[in-house]
Amino acid sequence: MSVFARNRSRQWICLLTVVTLGAIGLSTQADAAVVEGTPYSGTDTWMDDSCGYRTDVAATFSGRTSVRTGTGPATSFFFFTDNYSFREVHTDPATGRWFVVRGNGLFKDVQAKPVGGNVFEVKAMNVGQSFVVEDSTGKVAFRFAGVVTFRYLFDTGGDNVPGGQDVEFLGATVSGHDPQVSLCSAAGSLIGTGSASRLTGHPLGSTSSPLGYYEYLPPTYGQGTKKPLLVFLHGYGGTGDGSPAQLPNVINDAGIPLYIANNGWATDRPFVVLAPQHNDVPSPAYPYPCDVPFGGSCVMQLQHGYGNPLPAGSPCWAPSEVQAFLGYALTHYDVDPARVYLTGLSCGGYGVWESLGQSGAATVAAAVPIAGEGRPALGSSGCALASTPIWAFHGDADDVVNPAGSIDTINSLRTCPAPPAKDLRLTIYPQVDHNSWDHAYSGSQGQDIYSWMLGFTRN
Repeated sequence: MSVFARNRSRQWICLLTVVTLGAIGLSTQADAAVVEGTPYSGTDTWMDDSCGYRTDVAATFSGRTSVRTGTGPATSFFFFTDNYSFREVHTDPATGRWFVVRGNGLFKDVQAKPVGGNVFEVKAMNVGQSFVVEDSTGKVAFRFAGVVTFRYLFDTGGDNVPGGQDVEFLGATVSGHDPQVSLCSAAGSLIGTGSASRLTGHPLGSTSSPLGYYEYLPPTYGQGTKKPLLVFLHGYGGTGDGSPAQLPNVINDAGIPLYIANNGWATDRPFVVLAPQHNDVPSPAYPYPCDVPFGGSCVMQLQHGYGNPLPAGSPCWAPSEVQAFLGYALTHYDVDPARVYLTGLSCGGYGVWESLGQSGAATVAAAVPIAGEGRPALGSSGCALASTPIWAFHGDADDVVNPAGSIDTINSLRTCPAPPAKDLRLTIYPQVDHNSWDHAYSGSQGQDIYSWMLGFTRN
């Protein structure tokens, strides 16, 4: 599911649902009256950082809805119709520049199925042009034309919102364009930094690199001073074989390459950024029976137990391939070997921890693992991990990788005896799910990982 589906859809469609159902005051009785043309409207504000930088959003929405009970065999069902519209103004607080996202849609006579007691589920599909992006003059920069399917629950017996309806958003799926990539691209063309022009893909075989990768060179690269090197390790969604067809998975997934590709990367950051691609090649010799709570942690723990096998059997990053790529980067780029930094999210966060556990301190000056499982590396490497400055991030509502993978690891390293551990930091975002990387990489919550990393050099 895209970040759009998790975040933006949660903002406006769930809000519309709360207001709509609250205004109606539903009854679960089969003879409930049909409510026609009930209008609603409202406003909301929030912060969005899914494109790599912060925008403050002010939204307005309105619509008209009706709900009816079924007849005959369908008397136990509600049928829900909603004709809605919304407008969001996104303002970059750093520059004052802004753009607009607006849209409308119609959910017509959607059957709400009972799931137990007074609880009903709505699965609503919006087909066609769901939203457009406009610049500050009203000129359309992007039109999203695809299918968005929303699922949510409402409780006709609840008492936490006006009218007595509790609402739970269950998620959204999208076909057609990837709205996160499309929206960030459109927004970046209006208020972005121009970073995309400095991004180059290098498919596997086009260089002597052991992996296909993307390269970002800062504007001052090659002007006499060696630059710091930042290597980014993608999550599972970025995997691929390094070919021209699959390498774009890296920038279409999440995190720093996505931001750069969509003009969301601050070009005054001095880093050479390299983002290699890991290839997940399954092997029957290394099974992953991880249909369990915190399935991501299960995969990472099993992979560590298998010894991070290559070329097959490692769904996530293996430390040997990370070290091989670092060796290539130090040989082929005009970078300072004392200022090499490593970061990654999810599977990439695991790769950071594992790399630090296997001679990472000999290469890496500081590391930022995000939503990764660090306990396996802690178990095998112990206090050796603490010889590198580490700032770990996690969401406390992450149900993919256990937050303990960051919490327990950092807390254990803080107890290491002399020589004293390096700078060890831990940021846990409350009520944030597996995607803690947008907050961490954008700095929207006040954490500046880039200045922090640059404060360290490897002796």
